[in-house]
Amino acid sequence: MISSRLSRGASTGVLALLLSLDASAQEALPTIDVAGESTSAPSASRFRGEPKTAQDGYVAKEAGSATKTDTPLREIPASVNVVPKQVIIDQALTSLVDALENVPGVRSNSNELEGYNFKIRGFDSLYIYRNNLPIPGGGANPSGFDTANIERIEVLKGPASVLYGRAEPGGLIGIVTKEPLDKPRYVIDQQIGSFDHYRTSWDFSTPLPEVPGLAYRVSGAYQNNGSFRKFQGGERVLIAPVISYRPTEWTDFTIDGQFLGQKAQSDIGVPTIGSAPANLPFYRSFQEPNDPRDHIESFNIGYRFRQNLDENWKVTNRFLFAATPTMEKNMVTMFCGYPFCVDSTNMRNLPRIGEYQWVSGRTFATNIDVEGKFTTFGAKHDFLFGLDYVNSLTDYYFADNGGASSIDIYNPIYGTVSPYAYFASVAGVGSKYHSSELQRQKAFYVQDQITALDDKAHLLLGVRYDVADITRGTSSSFGGDLSASADTASAARNHAKSRNDKAWSPRFGLVYDVLPELSVYGSYSRSFGANNGVDSNGVNLGPRRGAQWEVGLKAEPLEGLTATLAFFQITKSGIATRDYTSPDPFAMKLAGLQRSRGIELDVVGRITDRWTVIANYAHIDAKVISDNWRDPLNPFGWFGPSGVYQNHLDNTPRHSGKVFLTYDFGESGLGWRVGGGVTASTHAWGDIQNTFVIPGWARLDGFASYTTLYEGHKVTAQLNLRNITNTRYYTGVDNLLNYYNPPLSALPAPPFTAIGTLRFEW
Repeated sequence: MISSRLSRGASTGVLALLLSLDASAQEALPTIDVAGESTSAPSASRFRGEPKTAQDGYVAKEAGSATKTDTPLREIPASVNVVPKQVIIDQALTSLVDALENVPGVRSNSNELEGYNFKIRGFDSLYIYRNNLPIPGGGANPSGFDTANIERIEVLKGPASVLYGRAEPGGLIGIVTKEPLDKPRYVIDQQIGSFDHYRTSWDFSTPLPEVPGLAYRVSGAYQNNGSFRKFQGGERVLIAPVISYRPTEWTDFTIDGQFLGQKAQSDIGVPTIGSAPANLPFYRSFQEPNDPRDHIESFNIGYRFRQNLDENWKVTNRFLFAATPTMEKNMVTMFCGYPFCVDSTNMRNLPRIGEYQWVSGRTFATNIDVEGKFTTFGAKHDFLFGLDYVNSLTDYYFADNGGASSIDIYNPIYGTVSPYAYFASVAGVGSKYHSSELQRQKAFYVQDQITALDDKAHLLLGVRYDVADITRGTSSSFGGDLSASADTASAARNHAKSRNDKAWSPRFGLVYDVLPELSVYGSYSRSFGANNGVDSNGVNLGPRRGAQWEVGLKAEPLEGLTATLAFFQITKSGIATRDYTSPDPFAMKLAGLQRSRGIELDVVGRITDRWTVIANYAHIDAKVISDNWRDPLNPFGWFGPSGVYQNHLDNTPRHSGKVFLTYDFGESGLGWRVGGGVTASTHAWGDIQNTFVIPGWARLDGFASYTTLYEGHKVTAQLNLRNITNTRYYTGVDNLLNYYNPPLSALPAPPFTAIGTLRFEW
């Protein structure tokens, strides 16, 4: 755990300590050649190097998440969006939430603590993939993320089940972490910004000449920040070492680990009144100053072993263990009731209840791929056969204190909640609920990428077969009965009947090069999603399924600049809805059908030697096309039959996008760089019942940096201004962990923020 006694000044202290390293050690560090041409050991060539300039850092031509092979983006018949590391640096981004604003059609429902709850093309996405293996969210590993060890972010749009198994049809978010470099490089960043933001990050990498082919890299960060919201803010520490051994060009063994510890207050947002979030100051909080900070500790450790069998065939084995051994949330949270979160008699008192949540999750994931290249009848094949296995166990505890403590949202008086209320929440004086869930998935998949017709046609064929099961046990008690326990929930799981699902997931597509700079493509793919539980008779309702058609254009109008224009339609079926024909109030049936269709544009790369751009636009129409009829006077179905037929999907605006440009005044990576852009969105529904609206917004950001040499080493000073116009807007809604009953609360975005960065490179 992170000690709560660490001061915000500790971040600066870490920097001072690192800068005061022994002089002889500093002399041993090689001087960085600005052009990136310094010499290194012969074995270092087995590792990649850093881009020579910041403009080169915007160039993205490949994305391994889309095919698990080294395939150029131009040859993949799907929309694949890449956020390079240089974009993260230029925009001074420390969270995955902010970085994904650079991807069209992606929306966040995350707060400062939980950073994995996204929407892609209108559909939920709770799973993040790390180097092609899953870190399940949704309770199994509810970790936040830090950008300090991220090399790039890849988002594969549309169903990805053909390579990854259970997944929502909107798309998949993949993180590619940093690996050792071909030359020694040592970087220290110090950030100081608005709302008591202090952050020290480091990135050290070097090959070891004593052992040819061996190199290491250690990256990480310590962050201590306040918040524009009362009683919010927290601490975060990341440590991420990686070691790679490549004795020959044919062998690669890389092992990496990560520890991420967080302490922060899980924000419950702004309550809803009628058809919109309440018109309140964004700094106002409805939690208490004595509310203990929530915390998460997560661990990841994995490896990749790749061995070439000959010039054309290779075997790759990956493994990842991801765990959240502690995730504790102790808070005063909103207790909402129809039709308002606030008391309907005076429209100002907000009922609250003390609750406690604890999660312990661990996931084992591994796969083995056999990839081969060969030629038949003049056509080139890149063939892939793979086996997958995932095993995930989650233990969850929810409890409340059974008592409500109201607060006036317009004139809040704090300090009315006693410390006993938090103790009673942990003990479950009001109610206790334990669950234990085991999920397993095993599968095989086959993929063939065929290039023909003078290398102008690129055909992709793939299919996967999954066998998955879920076994769940629960234990609950109410009204002072404290008998429920984790042991009884685990025992119930051991005796429960598993829900077994089997599915084929195909994908096929074609890319044709009309011109050297322009290609057209089309594809069809299907997804195999989450299990829907059981009906009132205990019969397995099976998994959700999705299907997508997509056509589009891929272009490389300039060397280093890529663009994708996609037209898509996704249909999600097998959604469980309330069965009002049954007297059982919990009876479900498969009647739901949702559809998302639209247009997306993504542009990223180097325009000239001085100009770079990352830009996106999404037009999405996402709605429910089959369900029970909606009763506008009873949207939540609490007083009789009501569905969501013809409603729009939540937090999915019709129009959204971002443009961010940079210009380099300097030469060879030195001198001034400036940039900025606009992020905007039209309004969106806050819940699938369509009871309230998240207003539209537009935000202006900018940055300037200056790089010079000091005793042969790079020193960069950078200033980032975010939300320059001080726009009032909401990033999304809390639809996962912090709400008690709908309608949901809205998550406010920060006002104008300034962050200064000082970077040293050896």
